[in-house]
Amino acid sequence: MVDLFVGILLFAAIVIGWLLGKAERRKTVAVETGSGVGKEYYDGLNLLLNEKQDEAVDLLLKTLDVNGDTFETHIVMGSLYRRRGEVDRSIRIHQDLLARSDLSKAQHAAVKLELARDYLNAGVLDRSERLLKEIAEEGSLQQIRALEYLLRIYEQEREWGSCIDVAEKLMAKGKLLQVQLAHYHCELAEQILKLGDYVQARRELKKALAADRYCVRASMLQAQLETEAENPKEAVKSLRRVLEQDPTFVPDTLPLLHQNYENLGQMNELSKYLFECLEKSPAISIVIELSRLVTQLEGEQAGAFVLSEYLKKRPSVKGLDRLIELQMNRAGGEERENLAILQAFTQKLIRDKPIYRCTGCGFDGKTLHWKCPTCKTWGSVRPIQGLEGE
Repeated sequence: MVDLFVGILLFAAIVIGWLLGKAERRKTVAVETGSGVGKEYYDGLNLLLNEKQDEAVDLLLKTLDVNGDTFETHIVMGSLYRRRGEVDRSIRIHQDLLARSDLSKAQHAAVKLELARDYLNAGVLDRSERLLKEIAEEGSLQQIRALEYLLRIYEQEREWGSCIDVAEKLMAKGKLLQVQLAHYHCELAEQILKLGDYVQARRELKKALAADRYCVRASMLQAQLETEAENPKEAVKSLRRVLEQDPTFVPDTLPLLHQNYENLGQMNELSKYLFECLEKSPAISIVIELSRLVTQLEGEQAGAFVLSEYLKKRPSVKGLDRLIELQMNRAGGEERENLAILQAFTQKLIRDKPIYRCTGCGFDGKTLHWKCPTCKTWGSVRPIQGLEGE
């Protein structure tokens, strides 16, 4: 019933366009029914009542003249087919429109954009790209939308250099794409890093930070680069920048921080920095790292004390798991067995729970995605906070 109702509404919209397009002709041509409506109306209505919506729409599109009043109807019907997954029908409608010589320049550009979207949905990226480039070069009202769809294609094809070019064109027209642009430079830097070109990779990361100085990814990539290049001082500098960019990502920097501070022989400096981090981002991973440092310097009892004091203020499954581990090292017999049972429970909780979540759509997982796999937003996935997170 819902499909029938929707179909009737669509049919009504088409008939209105048909009536407008035939207005002049109806003044001079007599209609046998005497109602002022052509035979196609009744044929189409009969098809709809028999739940043959596709046949009804095809009939009406064949009989509906294309003019200023009905052009949008054809565009809407093509889009409807595309949304329903019937891309071949949508392509046929838009190709037929594009073949007409009586379209205005604006209409011609609109049809080309719709056809490009058809090809994009069908996965025929080369044809879509060609049409979108033509629209972008023509400078029509559809130029910005064409560039936005081009950006989608280049992202799918991982052509990051082309993404950067298109993003800069869109930004010149007022679009706010600083975050995306920074990630494009980071993607390009990652590709270059795999080739071992540290010089060019540094340039791309510098551009990423110029586009978005809060880009955590650029700082973390810089640290990775400098660690590989055996420049621990520069690596530490890049990692410490994350605290100012977004403190919630500090836990992700801890392994490289520990490695590079150790290479510098400055573990006391790491301890001071971790205390500084806790003031801005009281994450359990920071406390655990600090507890490990205290354990190395002063013993397990001191390390356990640091951890337990924090857990009194901010309970955490990860923190409890680490505390159990410290207690097990000093326990024996039945007490150790009971702690082992409790630790098995905490570790299962940690293993089953996601670590990151998209602030836009709620997608979560254990891997940090710089572009959300669900809503396709750049930089929206962040570490989960709270009892089962940081």
